[in-house]
Amino acid sequence: MNILDKIVRHKKEEVEQKKEKTPLGQLRFEFMNANYKHASLIDRFLTNGDFHFICEVKKASPSAGIIKSDFDPVDQALEYFKGGASAVSVLTDERFFQGNLNYLRMIKKTLPIPVLRKDFIIDTYQIMESAVAGADIILLIARILTRDQLKIFTLLAARLGMEVLIELNDPEELDKLPLNVVDLPVILGINNRDLSTFEVSLDNSLRMLPDLPGGIPVISESGIRSHRDCKLLKDNGFHGALIGEGLMRQENPSAYLNKLREATNGIHPS
Repeated sequence: MNILDKIVRHKKEEVEQKKEKTPLGQLRFEFMNANYKHASLIDRFLTNGDFHFICEVKKASPSAGIIKSDFDPVDQALEYFKGGASAVSVLTDERFFQGNLNYLRMIKKTLPIPVLRKDFIIDTYQIMESAVAGADIILLIARILTRDQLKIFTLLAARLGMEVLIELNDPEELDKLPLNVVDLPVILGINNRDLSTFEVSLDNSLRMLPDLPGGIPVISESGIRSHRDCKLLKDNGFHGALIGEGLMRQENPSAYLNKLREATNGIHPS
């Protein structure tokens, strides 16, 4: 059993436990009383031709272990905001990434930019849970979902006011995309990390891009470590990149992100 299989197996158990503790009806009630103002990442892509940075708040991972021991999710997100991030991605998986949904809630209350819930979503319960927490975007991983699930989950997220980042890792997963995907609030992400072995190669993004449907913003995920990587992606038509570990390990994330953004977009500091 590979890492992804272990995560999904545990996630199914975790969701069932959550349903017992907080029934879906209660989540629906909480959603009806929530008062979030959603921010759109798609609008940012369409109105600004720069290469965009979605910056990840992540304490640990199965492959890297503890990434940052003195971890403060809100401070980290604020650093990204100061550095010009277009959105913040928040790892909320507790067992394998030491995340928490409360991190997303706190960041959403602090920042005006879009907040992405990054987790292993395998049940509609988690989508309602994301909406209640204030997520602007949710991640759906094509590898772990059926074609029907991907369609149902995307439509539900849209009805709840959220955008969807559909993550693809292999060309075979393109067949899972909803037929009307261009009409939905969807961003496509190509993951450069092999979800079975967790090995990373930027070539995966470049190889898969030509086969993606047109008219949808596309980002690259994982293994992006320099402005050269970002410039290569931008020159090939990507709208942005999701960067996590490379930023989490910086002593001054905002300064590093500013330099990365300026170098990629050809911005000369005043």
